[in-house]
Amino acid sequence: MPGRRTLWRNLLPRNGRPRPAPSASPARTRSVPPLLTIEAVSKRFAAHHALRDVDLTVDSGEFIALLGPSGCGKTTLLRCIAGFLTPDEGRILIDGEDITRAPPYRRPLNTVFQSYALFPHMSVADNVAYGPRRAGVGRTEAQNRAREALALVGLEEMGGRLPRALSGGQQQRVALARAIVNRPKLLLLDEPLSALDLKLRRRMQIELKHIQEKLGIAFVFVTHDQEEAMAMADRIVVMNAGRVEQTGTPAAIYRAPTTRFVAEFVGEPNLLPLSPAGPGRARLAIGGFELPAAAAMRCAMVRPEDIVIVEGMPAADLVTFPGVIEEVLAIGPTTTLFVRCGEVVLKVARLGMSGADLTPGSAVTLGLRPAALHLIAE
Repeated sequence: MPGRRTLWRNLLPRNGRPRPAPSASPARTRSVPPLLTIEAVSKRFAAHHALRDVDLTVDSGEFIALLGPSGCGKTTLLRCIAGFLTPDEGRILIDGEDITRAPPYRRPLNTVFQSYALFPHMSVADNVAYGPRRAGVGRTEAQNRAREALALVGLEEMGGRLPRALSGGQQQRVALARAIVNRPKLLLLDEPLSALDLKLRRRMQIELKHIQEKLGIAFVFVTHDQEEAMAMADRIVVMNAGRVEQTGTPAAIYRAPTTRFVAEFVGEPNLLPLSPAGPGRARLAIGGFELPAAAAMRCAMVRPEDIVIVEGMPAADLVTFPGVIEEVLAIGPTTTLFVRCGEVVLKVARLGMSGADLTPGSAVTLGLRPAALHLIAE
């Protein structure tokens, strides 16, 4: 059997475009047109606006995560791209061609569903070969492609089994092999890992990312799991109430959210109110120090891991303030302390166990560096 390097090269998209390097910031420099372009797409169901004027571009070979709570519109957007729904307004283009009203089978893409949707009476190999056969590929060639796709997902020895003989993770790999066997330019994934247990889900995240990197196919991945999006995506599109709240790299989304919704949805931030302190200045509610701030800024975000417990003489660049521990929550290797500082309760994250001196009722001194603060307009 040929090696995996040969196999995944055989399954590259027909346009042969290389995978671009991930951008370090939300701003992206383009040398080629985007693979997928979504222009002002809106979709209503009766009086409910599922999508409101959505704009998005996806480059060839890019891994995009659509992230947001249930009902935010991410699956509706995916179904519009796939052709299962037609937008009320706007356009969808692939390689510059308008496919807004093209039927699903006329689009150069494939979809992996949460439910796997495997044919129970067919063998694994026949499930994967079904797509090429429907496309008019001869039986021998279809079986060869199926073997290559199964080898890519690590199931080359299981082609003769029925789906019911496989575990959930193995069935998900079969669904992925079936989706890539037709060499699509774009792969859509609708929460494909949500039915797996946590340990298997994390392993599949790594495998799925590796497969995507090998193939160079653009992935648009729907999830409500922020950690999943952060671990896998080149860029994250955070959606809320049918709109795109923010698009950016995982680091930008986490460290520099542009809205309060994004800050609260991604991670567990501390949001500290600001009060005016003169033109171009604001005063932080905790610590009482001032910092430069536009008039529109109403709160400052600091992540729990950026607040430290001060022991001994504090560093010169730390702003310190007293507090009292209200609660200690230990999960695995991380301990989160809930510390009351005046009218505000701060979350403080640290590695390791809390220790006998960090218990509810203990007085502590907290410190943060002003550079760790990110200002947000409410």
